[in-house]
Amino acid sequence: MPRFPVLLLALLLQLPLVAQERPELRSENGWYLSPHGTIRILVLFVEIDFDAKPEKDPQPNGAEHWHKGQLPTWKDRVFDPFPMAVQKADVSRYYQDISLGRYTVLGDYIDTLITLKESEYPGVHQAHSIGMHAVKEANKRGSLRTRHGLTVADFDLWKARGRAGEPKLAGPDDPHSYDHVMVIVRNSGLGHGQGSTDSGSPGELYGFRSDTQSRFGAMNDLPFEILKHEFNHLLIGGNNFHSGGGNAAQFESTFLPLQGGWSMMGASGSSLLTCSAWDRDRMGWKPDGAVHRIRARDLSSKEVDADLDPLAGDTGAYLLRDFVTTGDALRIRMPFIPEDRVQQWLWIENHQGRQHNGSPTDRFHWEGINPCVTGVVEPGLFMTMQVGREERAGASIFQGAADYLRPVLANGNFDLHLRGDTLHNSCPFGTNSLYFVRDPELANPFTGSHEQELPVHDRDQNGTVQRAEHWVPGVRAEQGEPDRDLILFGRPEHAFRMNGVRSLGMCTNPSSANMLTLFSSNTRTSYGLNAPNVRTIHLNGIRVDLLEMRANGDALVRVSTNDTRMTSDQRWCADSISLPPLRGMDGHSLTVTTGKRLQLDRSRTPTRMSPADSSAGGPWFSGPTRFTLEAGASLHVEDRATLELLNQSIVHLMPGSQLILARKARLSIGEGSQIILHGDARLQGRAKHFRKARRQGRISNVQ
Repeated sequence: MPRFPVLLLALLLQLPLVAQERPELRSENGWYLSPHGTIRILVLFVEIDFDAKPEKDPQPNGAEHWHKGQLPTWKDRVFDPFPMAVQKADVSRYYQDISLGRYTVLGDYIDTLITLKESEYPGVHQAHSIGMHAVKEANKRGSLRTRHGLTVADFDLWKARGRAGEPKLAGPDDPHSYDHVMVIVRNSGLGHGQGSTDSGSPGELYGFRSDTQSRFGAMNDLPFEILKHEFNHLLIGGNNFHSGGGNAAQFESTFLPLQGGWSMMGASGSSLLTCSAWDRDRMGWKPDGAVHRIRARDLSSKEVDADLDPLAGDTGAYLLRDFVTTGDALRIRMPFIPEDRVQQWLWIENHQGRQHNGSPTDRFHWEGINPCVTGVVEPGLFMTMQVGREERAGASIFQGAADYLRPVLANGNFDLHLRGDTLHNSCPFGTNSLYFVRDPELANPFTGSHEQELPVHDRDQNGTVQRAEHWVPGVRAEQGEPDRDLILFGRPEHAFRMNGVRSLGMCTNPSSANMLTLFSSNTRTSYGLNAPNVRTIHLNGIRVDLLEMRANGDALVRVSTNDTRMTSDQRWCADSISLPPLRGMDGHSLTVTTGKRLQLDRSRTPTRMSPADSSAGGPWFSGPTRFTLEAGASLHVEDRATLELLNQSIVHLMPGSQLILARKARLSIGEGSQIILHGDARLQGRAKHFRKARRQGRISNVQ
């Protein structure tokens, strides 16, 4: 009998545990702040009076955009105070556009300048704690007074302390707490383009604390790039989410070079200023009525699932409307990557540019702002490779390395190198730019650099490459007049366009194949060359064609497979290249067509940090190319086509594979290079193709 009350008590004690079970963590719930609904930010404009050490004032006389002793001229361009059908202020409009209207970011500012005397606030030189001093000074004014007469309740639309990945609760706190306080400083240790953000409060402002805070330097203009970058941290995650031109060498990253491109986490190194399709997927920003997670249209304009696995049959023609205004995008899974390696997906977005869609940020970084930057966004397909970062639910959604997005530029990848001279007083900043060379003979689709990343080299010649040893693609030196635009910030030829490059395939530059990764921080790799790194290029036969750009801005895009015919000269370099048993239209896995050349060479672009190989042609920071024909694969070299092996390249023919040389094909195997046949692999062609190479030991058989 006495056991029943004890059992009942135990059951009652368990009930609260069930009620307190935590909800599933999801990326669309945001990190510290929700990326949905409406938030209003309180802004404090600050200047420092260097009354103790005037020589330390970085801008003693103010500037045209922000006069000394006054509020900045752009004070009303930061945030709109109230919702509008089309937001006007720069930052409010940015969030309206990238979120497809799902996130409204408003704001207002204290209506007078806050001046901090150096003699009264000696800690003002610690730039990232300047908010604390600004709050103390503001409190001397007695009560909150904003430009539009708002109260603390207008800045308290969300409950404090929302947990990372959990749903955030709308509504006021008791007592009130500002959702976000932002301090923007005219003249401090925070130079233009510098800032930071975090959870917590700079102190009680008129009796109330804040949930989150940020601070920025604004010596040159409205600090748009760093402002949105830092605020986006609160939505998307920590420093390991740096991408799209907002990363730095010290953070663990997916690739050896720092990446540019476009994303919510882009900053000073971005090309486009808008978000990426990956960002919208991460934040759960969908248009009304959307059915699929990733969406495009079929030829009848009906929504279809655009998350594609072409080798599983997801091929055909798709309509992509303007990405910025509709959210349409295609995503293609890269096949053959082993499960213990980081997986990859190719994203395709149709950007019409601000001249067509009216979005102020669907433009290149300095487009229309600096007259010496001439490139403008022309309607086209913009592509980027997602590496890992697929977790949108669960405990690991805030883990991972930075630079998980790598642009795929239509004008290809090359062993880019510096010419050795400098253009002084160059665009767009009046600083020095280095001339760089994109030599067609050094095309390198698999391991070369593109023009929206920072190529690395052993600058101090100490036998190792560090990620900080990079240069900026500035002035492109080609035939005729150099292109004086700062190329990193985006050029029309970076997009796939009707009047330019229109196709991406296995045998084009760039290629539709996956990419090599090297998880690393500035001075060391995270896993060596081991898993989860991808160290093999897996050829896949996938092809993407821009068939038509319609007058209304819709792009007609075809996704197909079995694209195995090489119709242009190609130079392939990678530590490892794998040819699966694909079957193209002619029955072969790869065909080098009449008159074309496939050259297997060693990458002059680093694929590793160390060691340096000082063998002939070096120093090399890459391995010799290993090209493997997997079991059942066939490589056909047609008449007057050439297969050339250079710089210790090796071709492995695995059992059941074959290399077929037509009667008038040419085979060239350089010194130190080899063809190795395993098991019953076969060479097919005239005996003279192989006789001399066998005699020299450059063709051999192993069991």
